[in-house]
Amino acid sequence: MIFIIGGAYQGKTSFAEKNFSDTHKIINHYHEEIRLQMIEGKEPLEEAKRLLLSEDKLVIICDEVGSGLVPVDAFERAYREQVGRVGGYLAGQAEQVIRVICGIGKNIKP
Repeated sequence: MIFIIGGAYQGKTSFAEKNFSDTHKIINHYHEEIRLQMIEGKEPLEEAKRLLLSEDKLVIICDEVGSGLVPVDAFERAYREQVGRVGGYLAGQAEQVIRVICGIGKNIKP
């Protein structure tokens, strides 16, 4: 699995499509999937583990949401924490982690 992270609107999707669309299934906006899982009462970390077991050649794209102001809303704080925890798990499981800034991918793992 390849994990691509970066800020919103930094070119992560274009980067993934250009470099991996022929060989991998691309899952975009994974941070939003985490939000939906929380709303549905699911455990995002368990869902991520299940996803990795179900697919072999994956590219998972996720926005970094932990920077900036701490949200006042309790759900938004919990959501931000879950995105960070799941992102850490996915990065640990990934063969490759790429951070995209301004459309430029920088390998941070390996």
